[in-house]
Amino acid sequence: MRPVGTAVGAALLLAGWACQPSGSQMAPAPVATAATEWPRIYAQAAMDAREARLPSADRALVAFAARFPGSAEAAEVPYWRAVIKLDPANPASGHEALLLLDAYLADTSFRAHRLEATTLRNLEAALEQRTAALAAQPATPAARPDDKARDEELAHLRDELAKANAELTRIKRRLTRQK
Repeated sequence: MRPVGTAVGAALLLAGWACQPSGSQMAPAPVATAATEWPRIYAQAAMDAREARLPSADRALVAFAARFPGSAEAAEVPYWRAVIKLDPANPASGHEALLLLDAYLADTSFRAHRLEATTLRNLEAALEQRTAALAAQPATPAARPDDKARDEELAHLRDELAKANAELTRIKRRLTRQK
């Protein structure tokens, strides 16, 4: 009986070993979701923005929103795109940022950056108004009070110089007559 028991034990051992997953079998890749992809995309966009690759940062955010439409993370994309467009180093206009902030604020559902978006929107709108007002003003040099004082001082010095020159001329004539 012993050989049969050993044979059965060996068979069970082999059967158990055969049921174990082999090292070459790969587990299925996890499905990408907005929640799992957002940290990587956000970090990349932030790094691109810090290194002045602003168009690249914007493209990554747009692609993310297109890939995961309707997700909470994609709903924050207009805010982050506006922040990038407001960077003074960005050649994009501030008007584009205003449009993005308006779209972000138009959605009344929860927005993580509503306060910041409202503040940035108000700042950019005020900046655009002031820029337009400055552009509408004629380019006349403004007279400064120190300019007037300087002009008066120059006139006074010219008068004194003229008097000194007249005195020198008078002295020269007198000296030439004495010889």
